[in-house]
Amino acid sequence: MAFNSINRENADEAIGLQFIKVYNIWHNRIKSKLNEIELTHPQFIVLTSLGYLQLSKQEVTQVMVSATSEMDVMTVSQVLRILEKKGYIKRDSHSRDTRAKSLTLTKKGIAIMNQALPIVENIDQQIFGALGEQEAIFQQNLSYLIQLHEKENK
Repeated sequence: MAFNSINRENADEAIGLQFIKVYNIWHNRIKSKLNEIELTHPQFIVLTSLGYLQLSKQEVTQVMVSATSEMDVMTVSQVLRILEKKGYIKRDSHSRDTRAKSLTLTKKGIAIMNQALPIVENIDQQIFGALGEQEAIFQQNLSYLIQLHEKENK
């Protein structure tokens, strides 16, 4: 059988396969721990993106949350609806854009976000902290790849 891969002799040399394995380990741990507080990973991402954006004291929109999280606008919209039903966020009329809604975390939303943040950051530390001094280099390389992607998409 033909297997048209440069890594046909050793799949473990495929960087994409290695990356997805690490991602799945990381993601499965996060999903499991967040499930204990009845939060999904996408809900966590949207909550923390909104919380981070609110630090700037400006009105936060769905498009801003989408851009910060790199999640598509429709997915963010669906997650926001769920978070609103849970009482974690509220939507108000935007002061300058009649088409947009201004998003804010409620007290309940801030509480669940601040409960979830140490959970996820602890998992990050467990997995990526194993890199020791190379963790900073790994993070720099991830940032570099993100910047390349952003330049390509402009």
